[in-house]
Amino acid sequence: MPELPEVETIARQLKKHYLGKVITEVKVKPARIFINCKPEEFSHLLVNKKLKGIDRYGKFMIWKVDGLFPVFHLGMSGIFIQQKKKTMYPKHIHVSFKFEDNSRLFFQDVRKFGKIFLYKRRPKFIDLGPDPLAENFTLINFRKLLNLSGVGIKSFLMDQHRIAGIGNIYANETLYLAGINPFRPAKSIKPREAEKLYQAIRYILEEAISHFGTTYTAYQTVEGNNGENQNFLKVYQKENELCERCGGKIIKVLINNRSTFYCKKCQK
Repeated sequence: MPELPEVETIARQLKKHYLGKVITEVKVKPARIFINCKPEEFSHLLVNKKLKGIDRYGKFMIWKVDGLFPVFHLGMSGIFIQQKKKTMYPKHIHVSFKFEDNSRLFFQDVRKFGKIFLYKRRPKFIDLGPDPLAENFTLINFRKLLNLSGVGIKSFLMDQHRIAGIGNIYANETLYLAGINPFRPAKSIKPREAEKLYQAIRYILEEAISHFGTTYTAYQTVEGNNGENQNFLKVYQKENELCERCGGKIIKVLINNRSTFYCKKCQK
């Protein structure tokens, strides 16, 4: 499932290849991924509009298109790709864009859990917590969020209402880097531990972005390449392997029906 680093990687590559171009054609397939607009309305309203901005909040990508704001959530398998020939699932391309220079862009979603919205104003995402790479995600605010919650720290990190953008892969990796047991209640995290966790969140996300995201199944970049971050993971999908830090064994458990990987010996 694309998380913040994958969405940020896609947004950066879209800026590189399409920012400032006029959309001359939009083809859509009827699908449940269109949430607050009809597919044909989405198609009609974007034609002859210039793509003026591409932004991200948590796992949401926001386009600015001449007074309209298409918003995309990639769900579990959504991706943008430049070349149709590079996809293994052409039947699952739901939106095709053509630009003034004849370049093309395709939105593919095999499992159809993605969402596409269309707004006249930029949405404020009032139901989401702060973006962990934004300026307002400060250590002071993070400590306040921790102190208000008795849920387990892994569930806390993945709760989009508290922090927007962290999913299962990066929650596992963040807690490992910070040396914190995923079962601990959020409010039990001490000030010094909170600082380590805060720094770990930013480090893990920024490193994943620098490696173009993590590919295990459907995710690939706009340019058609797999991410590289799976080569740098320390605990995720590492069950029964040895911990690089202490030599203990990485174990796998379920927390809220999500696979959780950690070192019982060094994550306290």
